[in-house]
Formats: sequence, C-alpha cells, structure tokens
Amino acid sequence: MSIGSRKIKRRHFLAAGAAFGGAAAAGPFFHVRPAKADKGQLVVVSWGGSWTKAMREHIFTGFERETGIKVLDDAPPNNAKVKAMVDSGNVTWDILETDMPAILSLIKDDLLEPLDYSKLDKSKVDNFPKELRHEYAIGHKIYSFNIVYNTDTFPTGKHPKSWADVWNNDKFSGKRTFNYKGGVSPQLEVALIADGVSKDSIYPIDTERAWASFDKLRPNVSKWYGSHSEAIQLISTREADIGCTIGPRGVTAQMEGAPVAVEYNEGKMASDNWCVVKNTKNYDAAMAFINYAIDAQRMAKMSQSVPYGPGNTGAFEFLSDSEAALLNTSPDNLKKQFWNNVEWWATPRGSDGKTPREYLAEEYTKWMLKG
Repeated sequence: MSIGSRKIKRRHFLAAGAAFGGAAAAGPFFHVRPAKADKGQLVVVSWGGSWTKAMREHIFTGFERETGIKVLDDAPPNNAKVKAMVDSGNVTWDILETDMPAILSLIKDDLLEPLDYSKLDKSKVDNFPKELRHEYAIGHKIYSFNIVYNTDTFPTGKHPKSWADVWNNDKFSGKRTFNYKGGVSPQLEVALIADGVSKDSIYPIDTERAWASFDKLRPNVSKWYGSHSEAIQLISTREADIGCTIGPRGVTAQMEGAPVAVEYNEGKMASDNWCVVKNTKNYDAAMAFINYAIDAQRMAKMSQSVPYGPGNTGAFEFLSDSEAALLNTSPDNLKKQFWNNVEWWATPRGSDGKTPREYLAEEYTKWMLKG
C-alpha cells in the first residue's frame, strides 16, 4: 500500500552529525555489479508480516539480483536462539533486525559482531542521526510512542496535542488506554512530561514523580492494553478515545480508513536495528546487505509501503510533503520528539544487578495491584 503519490524533490533535511568511527568515504560494496553466478545465501531475521513482505519487494529481490546472494528470511529475532547457535558453533542466522534492549543484551553476552563502518557508504551513514549509529548496530526502522486518538471524539485540530492534554480529562474528556505488560516498559517518560518536565530533562528518570503522575492518570484509563494491535483496535472502535501507543501503527489504521490520527508532539522514539550475529560465516556479505538496505531511496520505498520512519533522513528527498507528514522522522516531526534512552533503561543499578527495565516492571505490577 502506498501512503501517497510519489514525488521526487530536493529537501532540506536534518544534519545527522559525524559518521561513526571514521568510516571510509565509500565502502567496497558501493558499486555492486549484477552477479553472474550463485554466490551463496544470507539469512535475515526480522518480525515477519507486512514489513518483511515489503523488504522482500524493495530490498531482498534487488540485492539478490545485483549480488547473486540469495536472501532467506526467518522470524522472530530471539536472543535465546542466537545464544544457542553461538554456543553450539552452528550459526545459521546472519543478520538480525531487532530493538536496542535486545541488542544491548546480545552485546553483554558477546553474541554480535561489531559493524565495520568502513564497509558502509559514508554518504549514507552521515544521514543517520547519531543516536542510531552504534558500534554493533545501525538503526533504520523508527517507531515511536505517541498520542493516538479517535477523530470522531476529537476532530484533528481539536485533539490533545501534549501529554499534559492527555492527562487533562476536564478539557479532553474521554477514555484512555495505556500499555501494561506486553513486553513494553511503563511510559514513565511521558508521565514526567505530563507533570511539567521538559523532554530534554527526562533522564535520569525521577521515578517517584513519574508514578505520582500516573496516579493522576489512572482513573481515566478504561483499558490497559497488552499489545499495540489491541490499542489501535480499542481506539478505532472508540472503546478508548486517546492512547499512548506506536504512532506508525496509528498511521496504518488511518490509511485503512479507521477514525484514528496521530499527534507526534512529545513522542518517544526508538529503533529497530541491523546487527550481525557472532561467528557468521558470511560477514562481508552481511555488511554488503546492510549497505544496500540503508540506501535512502530504498528506505523511502519501505516507508511508502509500511509507514515507519526511515533512519536515513536522505529518504525524504524521495517522498512528497504529504507522505513525509505522516512519518515520525520527517524533519518537522523529528524535532518535536525525543529519543528513548535505552542505555538508562538497560544499565544495572544496585547490588542485585537488576536494570531499571527489570525492577520498574516489578514496580509496575505492584502499582497496578494498588489500584
């Protein structure tokens, strides 16, 4: 599905900062010639569904044609399976597409290969915000936790435009939905913003203040959802009027005709990232694939098919204004949001070695039981 008529144009886009680690000006895979023979295969592990279907159309097929390397896909990326492969010496996965909490765990267990940025085209890498360039991964598919609302309840323009508005049931009366469990941490950052903390001053998180803010929200939550698909369903059917969920999923619902829209202001952004499995026998081919996949025009086509934000800001040169307006990493939307500080969530604190992600999940359960 396209998210609008395609119009190629020159745009001013966000300066992304210096390239990671002094990458070479152009990697050895920059000029890839059509392959003349079978060159083996790569196994790329992602999340399946419409995203993998779009990758097959816009990335896998072209890479196979130009390199002769066959791309097989598998799902989902599972840390325990990666560990079993590496420990056994039988590594059958080559490339993972997964989130930063999973990647930090994999790094801790020495289950990933560092990325060789000299094998990536510097002109591509320079268009990635510095938050997406890591030693072991590069973020390319951007999702965000945003205000998603029912347009029958709140016509666009008269909708809640901030987390303070979401907390304000007197001005924006209606039912709320927020996540509980489902693998997603409590949204303490947005609770702080609702309580007056600027998005530039969130970390380190003042957890006591955040829970106190959540206490004020709780009476207006009609349903604590367990998955983002459930959240979109609740908002689409008006079982909830406002929610905090994945904005790109709300855009998809909007494109499919549901009475749903997304407000990107004060959104929390995070990424799915390309990384390479430890001891892969296909390292150079894996780097060639990543270099091919992070091309601006290919990423624009991916966003036209499934409306997640492209990590390569150069993709907006190949998108119309109407297409860009729907994406969370467009220059206009990017500046309204903040990046999830995954390192804060994943760094162990205290003598028990637990991370905030772990002990705050436990606190969330206790907080829910108090209600």
